[in-house]
Amino acid sequence: MINYHKAVERLLERADAVVCSTDKQAGRIARHNANVHPILDLHGEFHCLPPTARESGQLDIVWEGLTATLPAIRPILPALRTLASQIGLRLHLVTDLEAPRYMNRFLVRQTEDAIADWGIDVRLYQWSVDTLTEVARRSDVAIVPVDLADPMAMGKPENRMRIFWRLGLPVVASATPANVRATRVAGIGERVLCSTVDDWRHALQQLHFQPEERLEIASAGQAAALTAYSEESLALRWDRLFESL
Repeated sequence: MINYHKAVERLLERADAVVCSTDKQAGRIARHNANVHPILDLHGEFHCLPPTARESGQLDIVWEGLTATLPAIRPILPALRTLASQIGLRLHLVTDLEAPRYMNRFLVRQTEDAIADWGIDVRLYQWSVDTLTEVARRSDVAIVPVDLADPMAMGKPENRMRIFWRLGLPVVASATPANVRATRVAGIGERVLCSTVDDWRHALQQLHFQPEERLEIASAGQAAALTAYSEESLALRWDRLFESL
């Protein structure tokens, strides 16, 4: 019987170099291969939008991702419902309008059915670069909730945060290691990092009532996206990888 874990270890040991997404992954892989390079995805397909901060009674929130990751939003729904009872709130989901539930092939389900019981104003959009860009242009803040009890989810990189920063939005996110690292790089601190439902309610409420803070956080994030996370800085990492071979 094939042991997947052992097979991966053998591949790592035989490789001349290994590319991964985070420093934490690199530390674990280093036990099997000394030539490990953490390199994040390039996001050049997303053209930068200037950060803005409109003032209105409405809070437009955007989330993007695969339908398989939609359950990560459920734990923060109490915070969103509380806010929706106090202010105008719309949640924009840029994802697939329908998706298979099993093995990416079987039992296609309509995404609108999966969110029918959420109890807030939700708008659905079929994912594309252009659509996400346009929805972000009309939104006030982006969210990146993650299941903090899921080790695989906790190990994911800060790619979503970086995408929304390029699109000129402040991002409220779960306090995963990658998101903590990204906010430190941007000099934002922990103002937008959440571990509890109350954290989410407070952070989103604060950003709604403080448009100048939204603008400050969005500008700091975009500056990080264009410097520390720029295409040039990531290209240098690829250069170092090829030089190591």
